[in-house]
Amino acid sequence: MNAETKDDVRARNGTLSVRTRIVPELTAAFWCYWFLAAMAGEIEGRSLSHIYLHRSGRVIVALLLCFLAMSILQGATRRFPRTMFWSTTFLLSLLGAVLAKTADISMGGGDIGAILLIAILLIFSFVICYRLTGNLPGPTDRSNVRGFFWITALLAQTAASACADWIIDRGGPSERLAIAVITLGIAATIGLYFSTRMPRSILFWSAFVLSGTVAALGGHLVPRSIEFSGQNAALLATAAAAKSFYPTDRFSG
Repeated sequence: MNAETKDDVRARNGTLSVRTRIVPELTAAFWCYWFLAAMAGEIEGRSLSHIYLHRSGRVIVALLLCFLAMSILQGATRRFPRTMFWSTTFLLSLLGAVLAKTADISMGGGDIGAILLIAILLIFSFVICYRLTGNLPGPTDRSNVRGFFWITALLAQTAASACADWIIDRGGPSERLAIAVITLGIAATIGLYFSTRMPRSILFWSAFVLSGTVAALGGHLVPRSIEFSGQNAALLATAAAAKSFYPTDRFSG
């Protein structure tokens, strides 16, 4: 009877830990979904930055309120946990893209200045969370650090978006070199995860920033590629129309 009671308590504790998990289980599918959500948020954030260039403050306030509402709702309800999480992740990526662009323009110090500012805020988030809770915000922490997790995630994705802006910028580093460094960083993180006992929260945030930077780069390059393909298609259509109006047979002989 005692053994059954202990097993039941363990089962309930295990269920509780799963229910209070901040993010879904860290599998390959999770990182694929995270990459797609971050890239979609980057694309939408860039569009908003261009459309509402002179109203970025209002856009940031509106997005921030939506993000806070979604994060609070995720902690308050247990319904549709995956939908709530990925919706919050999309808003996080969208808000991070707008914040990175606004910081770059408003500070006047370029992408490097924005990266340094966001990195300092990110370090403060880690330090404050550790001082108050005794732990770094991680993917399996309980609800007492849920707010720290989402704030840290927002700052991390904003830093990733600012890094992508710096890489894309003409005055930034070589794109090939940057992609090579990011690839080596992701490979090193995976290797440390399987071969060492390094704290999982550190590895999680390393992978979070690196994959967020790649997603932000995709958010920059995909619309540009689509626009370039559309321009080529328009040029080909114009050339075909001109050829139909002025056939070469008229000028032969």
